[in-house]
Amino acid sequence: MNISISVAATPCAMPQIMFAGDLEARCALLAGLGYDGIDMFFPDPQCTDARAAKAALDRNGLRATMLAAQGDLMADGLYLNDAGRLPELLERSKYHLEQCAVLGAMPNIGFIRGWHRNDQTSLSRMADGLAAYCQLAASFGGDVLLEPICRYEIDSIHTTDQAIDLCERAGKPANLGLLLDLFHMNIEEASVCGAICRAGSLVRHVQYAAARGPAWAAGRCRMSWPASRPWATKGFSASKPSPDPIRKARPAAVWPSPARWACEAISLSKQAAFFFCWNVSVRIPRGIPSTITVRMQSCFL
Repeated sequence: MNISISVAATPCAMPQIMFAGDLEARCALLAGLGYDGIDMFFPDPQCTDARAAKAALDRNGLRATMLAAQGDLMADGLYLNDAGRLPELLERSKYHLEQCAVLGAMPNIGFIRGWHRNDQTSLSRMADGLAAYCQLAASFGGDVLLEPICRYEIDSIHTTDQAIDLCERAGKPANLGLLLDLFHMNIEEASVCGAICRAGSLVRHVQYAAARGPAWAAGRCRMSWPASRPWATKGFSASKPSPDPIRKARPAAVWPSPARWACEAISLSKQAAFFFCWNVSVRIPRGIPSTITVRMQSCFL
């Protein structure tokens, strides 16, 4: 199994990011702790050199998984469901997609999809914008992640079924998949496992979250994976460490990880695997899954 953790290339105030700034030093530290990759965040994408970031990863034997780098677009009011400004969004997205291509990472369609705000035509415009974005991403050779987000943070695409519907309305682009976050799913879904099973091969990345606490053991989110599902047998998962960056950021080989136990149970058992974790993310590539990625700390096969 391999392990990854979230890192922002420059300092930021995002509480879910464990390490930020001084990327070379962070990569060296994490490689020394036994990590194999990171989920990359660019808080200031226009001032961040993706090639320098990739070089830092390569020098330390790490690889990037997904890239969050669209904050500058949203700061300027650019969203996929705004048809009038969609050409501007797509033109400016070329820079972000080039960064993803350099890193070999997937962009995430989260808040950038936009808010409905009781507009009955918003969903169709959002689908058109998503289709255009995926077409642009395909020209860079990249996949795209669509993330359902709970009602307390946005008023569009809360559930897995709504995300599947949006994918269908967008024409089912071959390079479009779902990022499912258990934190949001626990709020919106009647059955988390049922939703994941319905999504099936659309699932490319899964983030697991449970109750906050001082350490991974404080996580109280129970999750089961049907081991018979072919797409549930490989990939990578992770547990979110507490704010003590050194002691709590140690990989599973040093600091016991429920994510590691889960992956082993899924791989070896014919039964459903039940596990506890704090905040885990799993990346499942298109086709036959070969890896599992994470947001904070992760283990992948």
